[in-house]
Amino acid sequence: MKKPYLSVIATSRNDNHGGNALWRTQHFVSGLAAQALAFEVPIELILVDWNPPPEKPSLKNALTLPTDNPYFHSRVIQVPHAYHQQFQFSDQLPLFQYLAKNVGIYRAQGEYVLATNIDILFSNALMKFLKAGLKPGHVYRVDRFDIEADIPDGLPFPKVLEYAENHIIRVNSSRGTIPYSKFKAGIFPQKANFIHFNTAALYTALRMLVGYTLKNFNYYITLPKSLKDLQKRPLGNPKKNLFNLAFGLKQQFWPLSKILHTCACGDFTLMSKQDWHDLKGYPEWEIFSWHIDSVLIYQAYHNGLKMVSLNSSYPIFHIEHGKGSGWTPEGANALFNRLDEGKITYLDDKDLEEIFFQQAQNKKQGLQTIYNQTWGAADQHFAED
Repeated sequence: MKKPYLSVIATSRNDNHGGNALWRTQHFVSGLAAQALAFEVPIELILVDWNPPPEKPSLKNALTLPTDNPYFHSRVIQVPHAYHQQFQFSDQLPLFQYLAKNVGIYRAQGEYVLATNIDILFSNALMKFLKAGLKPGHVYRVDRFDIEADIPDGLPFPKVLEYAENHIIRVNSSRGTIPYSKFKAGIFPQKANFIHFNTAALYTALRMLVGYTLKNFNYYITLPKSLKDLQKRPLGNPKKNLFNLAFGLKQQFWPLSKILHTCACGDFTLMSKQDWHDLKGYPEWEIFSWHIDSVLIYQAYHNGLKMVSLNSSYPIFHIEHGKGSGWTPEGANALFNRLDEGKITYLDDKDLEEIFFQQAQNKKQGLQTIYNQTWGAADQHFAED
C-alpha cells in the first residue's frame, strides 16, 4: 500500500476483557479497513498485543485482518510477559494501556497518529474530515457516542454504522457524560468534565474575596455532612485553589472552542507524529490508566498545541462493554472500589488538579512539560506480525 497518511494505534490482549473482546475488535478492524478503502485514506493499523495469555491464540491469529486492501495495512506488535512483569502492579493489571499505546505510537509510520481503542467505530463524517487535511501543531478531539452492543452478526459496515446511529445510549461530550435523550433535548451536565467545583477551592475563594460563611449558600456539588466538616478542611494553597476554581468556571461557561475536551479522550486523541514525539507520548506511569489520557491533553495544551474539538456531527461510536467492565457512570463506584481494595494506584481528581496547576506554572516560566525521558520502549525489539 501507499505510505500511510494515518496510523491508528490500539492495544488489547486475548483475555475477553470487557466482554466479547475479539468480537468488538473485529468490528473495529473491519470497519476501519472498509472506510480506508471507501474514502481512499491510506491507513496503518497498529495493534499492540500486550502481555498475551500463553494459553490463547495471539491477536494476529484470533482476528481476521484484511490483506487485500490497497489503503489498509495492519501490524501486530507483541509485548511479552517478560517485559510486562517488570512494572509495579503487573500481577494485578494484565495490561498497561498507555505504556502499550506508546509502543505503537513510537513505531508508527504515518504522518498523523491516532490513539484509540479496540471497540470504536468511526462515523463517515469524521473520516471525510480526516481526509480533508489535518494540520501539525493541533490536537483533534471528538465526542464519543456509546451504543448498545447487540449489533446483528453479518451486517456490512454501512449497516453497522446505521445500527450505531440508531442505538445510542449516552454521549461523552466536552461538557461531560449524559444520556442520549438529554443530549438530543439540549440538556447538558451542570458541571465541567475536567475540574469540578471543589469545596476547598470554593470555600477559599469566598473567604478570601467576600468572607462568606457558606451558611445559606447552595451549589450543585455534594456538600460535606455539616458546615463544621467543611470548616475543618485544610484550605491548602489559596493560589492553587483559586486557579482551579477559575479554570473550572471556564470549563463550564466558556464556548466549546475554548475549553479542553477530555471526556473519553483515551478513545480518540489525534495529532501529527512529530507532535507525539515532541511530547514523548503518554506519561509512562506504572499505575492504573485512569486520567493518564487527560494528563496528555493538558500537557499538549500547555506546551502550545492548538486544541480542535469537533462538534457532535463528527462522532465516534463506542460499543458498550459488558456489565462490570471498564468505566460507565453506573459502574464507576464498583471500578474504584476494586482498585482501592487491591491498593492499586490511580490518579484522582485532586491529583489531576495538582498536575494541571504544575503544568500552568511551567508555562508561565516558559518551560515545556515533558514526563518521559525515553519512551515507547525505544530500546526494545518486539516481535511483529
